[in-house]
Amino acid sequence: MSGSCAAFVDVGYLRASVAARTGQKIEQVRLDASELVRLLSEVAAEHALGATLLRTYWYDGAYDPSHTAFARQRRYLDAVANTPGVQLRLGHLKESPPNLEGPLRAALQRTADSLGLARRELMRAFDAQWEFRPTRQQKGVDTLITLDLVRLAGRSIFGHAILISGDRDLAEPVRTAQDYGVRVVIATPGTGGLAKELRQLADGVVELSGAERLLRRHASG
Repeated sequence: MSGSCAAFVDVGYLRASVAARTGQKIEQVRLDASELVRLLSEVAAEHALGATLLRTYWYDGAYDPSHTAFARQRRYLDAVANTPGVQLRLGHLKESPPNLEGPLRAALQRTADSLGLARRELMRAFDAQWEFRPTRQQKGVDTLITLDLVRLAGRSIFGHAILISGDRDLAEPVRTAQDYGVRVVIATPGTGGLAKELRQLADGVVELSGAERLLRRHASG
């Protein structure tokens, strides 16, 4: 199906890129799946030799059911899964406390003692100016992208692929897909965050314009 194109989207990477371009906090960004499909259809028509977008594979990290944000995120992910033309593929989202919070607080308390300051007052002033946020890391997403890209390319499901990711670990899967005859275009919301290996290997690099149109309005999750 040389006239067909499939899109593989690392949503964590896309969300971070859109947040950086729009000045929002990454945890507040929710992407509009329908708008993303429309945008990728335009990219396929313009940069994949007029190919028709067959399907968009949406890769994201999901919270464990015990997490307080699980139900809210699940509503959002269900809405994504119900979007025509989108297939939802989920890895895991691991959340860890900030590594520096404990050592930094201890250092501030020692500083207060050495300067003869009240610990409580210093820490209150510090907390008013600084907020520690947990570190979130996707697990398993690159593996899913690798498996899908190579498996589907090997079955000649499509002749063109659009990849939204900047991870150098995907360079070899891209090379394998190309060996199967697939033309791979990298799409990115900005010039930063794209590994040199991917940029050099891609059959084309497209900068997505109008990142604001991807923001989901009145999101419930």
